[in-house]
Amino acid sequence: MPNDDISDAELVDLVVRGYPGAFRRFYQRHSRLIYGCVRKRANAADVDDVFQAFFERLAAKDYRPLRLWQRGTSLPVYLAKVVRNFVVDFYRAKKSREQAIGGAAEIEALLDPEDETLTLKSHLSELRRLGIRAWAALDKRDRAIVCDRFHRDRTNDEMAARFQLTPGALRTALSRAQARLLAGLKTLAPEFFADSV
Repeated sequence: MPNDDISDAELVDLVVRGYPGAFRRFYQRHSRLIYGCVRKRANAADVDDVFQAFFERLAAKDYRPLRLWQRGTSLPVYLAKVVRNFVVDFYRAKKSREQAIGGAAEIEALLDPEDETLTLKSHLSELRRLGIRAWAALDKRDRAIVCDRFHRDRTNDEMAARFQLTPGALRTALSRAQARLLAGLKTLAPEFFADSV
């Protein structure tokens, strides 16, 4: 392995080419930074798992994020962005493995017919009506994004092509549209969100 004082660009080039000992040197140099970025964004119980999964994915993807690094920019800043995106992806994947219950049909299926009350139906009906009002108050693009995701069940790839966005830009747009929808719904129906206020 070359001298300890090699630049980040030289070290990344050695890692990408599979030079013996280069990955160990990369780990020694940047693991504290990566661990700190993971710790800022991940739940405390998941930090070690996310940290290990980051390096496993980096190696499994043949160091693709390192190959994409533009040499004129700061490697630590770039790594912080890569780690942030990885943590988001980690939790999205974890969330998609969990099964949520939502909507009137699923709730009604869990109730005995005699336990079903008019109160539940009226609350769900009112919440649905207010949700549609909150959705209608969004701008045109936000309405289309929310509709494509939750009513038409389009994939991220389909939506990215439709809105002419990169996958990252689509995730950002979808997240912001959802936040605006929820904020509008909370404004219209604060009584349904008393615990989150």
